[in-house]
Amino acid sequence: MKQSAYFRSILLASLLAAAVPAVRAKSPAAAPAPHTVIGAFLAPPMGAGPGKLAVLQLPQGKRHDVSFGQAGTPSGNSFYVAVDARTHRVFVPSIAGTTTVADYLDGKIEQQFKSIPGGRVARLSPDRQTVFVLSGKSLAAYSTRDDALRYQASVGGNALAFNKDGSRLYVGGNMSETIAEIDTASGEIERQIPIAHSGDLAWANGLLFSADMKSGVMTAFNPQTNRIVAMPTGEVDPHFAYNKIPAASAGFMQLAVSPRQDRVYAAGFSGHVLHFSTTDPTYLGQVKISAGKSGPNKLSGLAVLPDAAEAITTVENRHESVLIDLRTGKVLKHLPKVASNRWILAD
Repeated sequence: MKQSAYFRSILLASLLAAAVPAVRAKSPAAAPAPHTVIGAFLAPPMGAGPGKLAVLQLPQGKRHDVSFGQAGTPSGNSFYVAVDARTHRVFVPSIAGTTTVADYLDGKIEQQFKSIPGGRVARLSPDRQTVFVLSGKSLAAYSTRDDALRYQASVGGNALAFNKDGSRLYVGGNMSETIAEIDTASGEIERQIPIAHSGDLAWANGLLFSADMKSGVMTAFNPQTNRIVAMPTGEVDPHFAYNKIPAASAGFMQLAVSPRQDRVYAAGFSGHVLHFSTTDPTYLGQVKISAGKSGPNKLSGLAVLPDAAEAITTVENRHESVLIDLRTGKVLKHLPKVASNRWILAD
């Protein structure tokens, strides 16, 4: 009888243990996956530059720098670099007429080749076979396999954007009265689109977006229908002058596209990030970025992270960059002493 009671108690204890789940210690939340953004440090439109670009891991904020050209000379002056994320290569054009190719992970220079003088804007074709370098007077296409010049076109500016399949390249500029559409296979100019003064260009959801930094008008162009939609905004400085851009109180700077291509964003020298819909081109409003307790926040570089909720933007006059919440404008992280006019997402 005693033995039976003993076994019953053992059985009851085992049943209760199975019924009550074990209490486990909570594991710490996994850190968000890092995303790489790259940008050349600030340099004037002409003359010497710092010869340095920043490679950031976001949202953590880890950073290392890559040197190119020679600091304090025109070979160290670049504006818009091109990135090949598959091979971890960055193409850094300079106004001295040299393009440096480096591994952005370890900072090692792989090679340097001659490119067009004054060309400090570069874009990599979607098929990764060609890097395009743009100056104020000319566009040149170089093979990424052997750096050979494929062709040169007599069209200049400061802004480039590819269509989705890379068959067309759009070239615009602050001083240009039109946007040139280039056949990337031949280098021929297919047409001139009547949109003037492109400070930056972006392709999203089948549309070409062009930002006029002086007028504060964002324009969307549909290459299939030729429809042009102009979207006025309040991003306007009535005293704006192209030769005194750093003194401006407003004006579009870099454009960025959301991962789903349903939104285009613009960094503004007024301290706002402006939002535009791409489904039916519409200006959606703006969020204010307050990076400091007082004074202006002149935003220039801008890149949206893959989660579509956060972005990095440069506060040019404070010589820093900030990680922001795109919905509210809240500053999530300060990145002091790092600033670029054009950030490139390398993911």
